[in-house]
Amino acid sequence: MRWPSAKFWGYTAIVLAVSAILHWKWSQGQIESARQKLMARQRAVAVELGPRWFPLRERVEGWALDLARSAGDELVDREALKAWDFRELAGIYLRLRVDEATSVDAIRKNAQRSLRDAFTACLLRVPNPNPLVGAECKRTRDCQTGEYCNEADRCSRPAQPFNLRVAYRTMHVLSDEWVRDAQDASSDLRLRLLESSFDDTVRDDVPLAAELLTRAQYYLVVLDEPAEGATTTEALLAVPHMARVGVWRLSDGKPILRLRREASGNLIGGTPSVEASVLEARQRQANSCALALAVREAIGDTTAAAVHPR
Repeated sequence: MRWPSAKFWGYTAIVLAVSAILHWKWSQGQIESARQKLMARQRAVAVELGPRWFPLRERVEGWALDLARSAGDELVDREALKAWDFRELAGIYLRLRVDEATSVDAIRKNAQRSLRDAFTACLLRVPNPNPLVGAECKRTRDCQTGEYCNEADRCSRPAQPFNLRVAYRTMHVLSDEWVRDAQDASSDLRLRLLESSFDDTVRDDVPLAAELLTRAQYYLVVLDEPAEGATTTEALLAVPHMARVGVWRLSDGKPILRLRREASGNLIGGTPSVEASVLEARQRQANSCALALAVREAIGDTTAAAVHPR
């Protein structure tokens, strides 16, 4: 059997190389075309939502930074509270440690761990749904209109106050970081993942977040001060410590409340048979509730003294 000549193999290699280059150029053209379409859609969303989200974000971040720099003089605007009790209204909530609110970037990063807790439950009067009773879900599209897929993977109506971390997560598609990720995507797979995530966010999360941010009438922030020996947030919330609480009215930016109180509750009913992790979780709840009751007393709620934080 005669093998093809060296010239044949040379021409074959040239053809294959040219074909590979042409395919690569075609693939890059397809990726670039898909990238430009995705960026155009992102810019359209930014034009619609940016004027509502960016100014609000700058204001609430500025207020959190000011409170982190200094607890300031105590403020309770009783006259404003007589006609405008924020505890019955829709609002925005953020809870961080003081050392997590040192800059705008730090707030945006650490806000991802901010959760509603016993503080909001013991302070506010807005009836919220049970987050564990809804239908199971993976994404918000699995839920009925007006519901979203919460942290427990259950369909639920949005609870109040609206956690700022959810807004950061949802509005991430408007951020510079998202734009850089889209511009740096060098493979079709990576770009498809970004496009799929963008579609899910715009279709499921953005409308709900935009509605809740529009309805919000106050901004409530809690900044926990460090305590000796508590190196993590969970450990800090489980021991007595001081915390700063601030409330601002969103309509005009008026500060309504600025307090510094101790978060320290008495844990009633704890027994040695209960696991240490369970006792610690209960203590965190008791401390947070005690802080809320201290705030209620400060604003003149006479029923707060009759409630035991436990």
